[in-house]
Amino acid sequence: MARPEFPIFEMSLARQRRGKWTWSVSIVQGTVVMRGRESSRPAAKYRAERALFMLLLTAPYRSRLSA
Repeated sequence: MARPEFPIFEMSLARQRRGKWTWSVSIVQGTVVMRGRESSRPAAKYRAERALFMLLLTAPYRSRLSA
């Protein structure tokens, strides 16, 4: 039986011009899965963490683990 491969995600925050903050969630190979822009760092951090959480909730391997 083959072991399932679980993706590893990274979260990043970056300050842009004019005080805007961009956030992204990507896999370690560099492919961006979700991204966005917020006006403050706390808001960007919250959105990135929320996106990561929602991504993990909808992962296809969750149904295989609970079965």
